[in-house]
Amino acid sequence: MNRLKQFAVSTTVALAAFAGLAGNALAQDHRYETRYETRYEARGDHRGDRIDERQQRQAQAIHHAAATGRLTPHETRRLMRQQEQIRHAEAQARADGRVSYRERERLDAMQDHARRSIERQTHDRQTW
Repeated sequence: MNRLKQFAVSTTVALAAFAGLAGNALAQDHRYETRYETRYEARGDHRGDRIDERQQRQAQAIHHAAATGRLTPHETRRLMRQQEQIRHAEAQARADGRVSYRERERLDAMQDHARRSIERQTHDRQTW
């Protein structure tokens, strides 16, 4: 019985230590998000507005390239579908009323990828 009791105590201590470490990591992540948001809000730079403005610029670039013949119809459809996926991801991120740091990072990465795709497709010398 003594071994069972000793095992139970050591397991409880290990679980408590693990829970403490996990809780500390979550608290640190939250503190970073708060500092990050405060820094941008202090400058009057709302990340949600930047996401929307960037979406708008990318859509304009696609439409302009399509109108000038630098994009084929297939490329245009593919790039617009990519923009729709970003809009959908943004709507999901905003569904709970706030876009977290990780959600913003994911949206930024998606927009970076889209920007590179637009650049690559508009300069690949395929014309319509």
